Amino acid sequence: MKSNWLAYAAGAAVCCLFVALGLVFIPYAGAQYDEALFTMAIFRPAQVEATLKIPYTATRVPSMLMTYLGTLKAWIYTPIFKLFGTTHLTLRLPVLLFSAVSIWLFFLALRRLAGTKAAVLASLLLATDAIYLLTNVFDWGPVALQHLFFCACLYCGVRFAQEKRARWLFLGSMSAGLAMWDKALFVWLLTGMSIALVAVFPKQIWRLLRDKRLAAALVCGFVLGAAPFLYYNQVRKLRTFTANTEVDEQEAFSKLIALDRTFSGSGLFGYLVRDSSVGAPQNLKTWERIPLRINGILGEPRDSWQHLLLAFALMAAPLLCWASPNRKAAILFVLGGVVTYGLMIGTKKAGGSLHHTVLLWPLPHLILGLAAGAVALRWPRRVWPATAALIVCAILSNLAVLNTHLAQFIAFGPAISFNDAVRPLVNDLGRRPGRLVFAADWGILQQVEFYSNGRIGMHPGSDGIVIGLPDELSKQHLRASLADPQMLFVTFTDGNDMFPNTRRKLLDFAASEGYKDNVLAVIPDRHSAPIFEIHEFRR
Repeated sequence: MKSNWLAYAAGAAVCCLFVALGLVFIPYAGAQYDEALFTMAIFRPAQVEATLKIPYTATRVPSMLMTYLGTLKAWIYTPIFKLFGTTHLTLRLPVLLFSAVSIWLFFLALRRLAGTKAAVLASLLLATDAIYLLTNVFDWGPVALQHLFFCACLYCGVRFAQEKRARWLFLGSMSAGLAMWDKALFVWLLTGMSIALVAVFPKQIWRLLRDKRLAAALVCGFVLGAAPFLYYNQVRKLRTFTANTEVDEQEAFSKLIALDRTFSGSGLFGYLVRDSSVGAPQNLKTWERIPLRINGILGEPRDSWQHLLLAFALMAAPLLCWASPNRKAAILFVLGGVVTYGLMIGTKKAGGSLHHTVLLWPLPHLILGLAAGAVALRWPRRVWPATAALIVCAILSNLAVLNTHLAQFIAFGPAISFNDAVRPLVNDLGRRPGRLVFAADWGILQQVEFYSNGRIGMHPGSDGIVIGLPDELSKQHLRASLADPQMLFVTFTDGNDMFPNTRRKLLDFAASEGYKDNVLAVIPDRHSAPIFEIHEFRR
């Protein structure tokens, strides 16, 4: 009984460490497009992809944000924003807690398979993984709910395998359904793991499908979780798949580089945080000097040692587990991961970015945990202490890479996609009542809506108009907006465009239509770098 209590305490401590690390990063970046995209279902519900009618009422609620993205996150956040408003904390603390639950479920599942020691070490490695932590804190992708539901599937699957109770099959299947509704890219994992299950456990799968009670639990759970997604595709004739499924002709090598950078923890340098200084940070806090000093002492590490450890575990786990009870489990997860990544590589315009490759997590850490558990079982005295020491070294290396990210946030600031100038921009726009805002580039509209809590009037769909030039329809929309004397145009500063030359295209088109540009304000970030411009056009 005491050993169980200590094991749960250790798992809870890992989750607390993850939350503590995440809280440190929350204030440093502005909301990114993917992170704030779900707010469209809250502030502009009429513009979502699909809605559902509530039975016996005339009310319709958003169900699909895009063809492959559901509104589950918006449903969760609507009461949070109503109660606590729209701040960095209300945006990021919930997904941070979801991710901590994911680690808890990962720990519980791995403990049942590989023992407490291996589970604690693998969970610590996952909790300190820079890419896993930061993509969850800033929910870039979005990925947080995907990890939560996949870990729920993992835990429920382990419980069902050990206890053969239909409720675990139902809950696991419902988690998979919710994940599909949240984001249809879960089909990668769903397909990959399903193929692996059939390949590794064909007889058990056949018996499950022949058992009416278990088959009903499997099907009903998934249908319940994915109901809005399934209804949308039934009405729209499989729109999710016909609009998004194409075979990619891009070289697989370029996508393998993204996977490599995900393993090493280096993939967000230059995208999440700047790589060089643009100016001294304003209002530097005393404690912020500590990570800067540590980073200087450590030599600014950018690659974690976990890279080699995870790669070795992927190759060695089936062999190390061959004589253990987890032989088939190791083969299952290695095969499932390989098939899933093969699907990512083969999907057009997907699988080549870190917010896609990280969806494989926590499979690499799970495989490492199984390998470590096998070592602890077979060679408890000599090899296991050395293995544990290697994992601890990788954990410390993870922490060093996280410190480098924090130091660069402090010294250099966030990169343009996550810029921290958006809140000063919203403050400036808020002092101009009665004006309508035209977001000329990608990465402005949703952020302004979020930080203003929907109180600033935005031109709907404006972030695609200038980008669409010289398309004739884009020209018509832009002419109408330029003719509106109440319209303010927000662009990034020269050289910071999300889509190349967006600012210049707007200015040139306005000039060609006889308008003169008046720059009302230039909005800098914390490091005094100019990020946004507010324009007014007059003839």
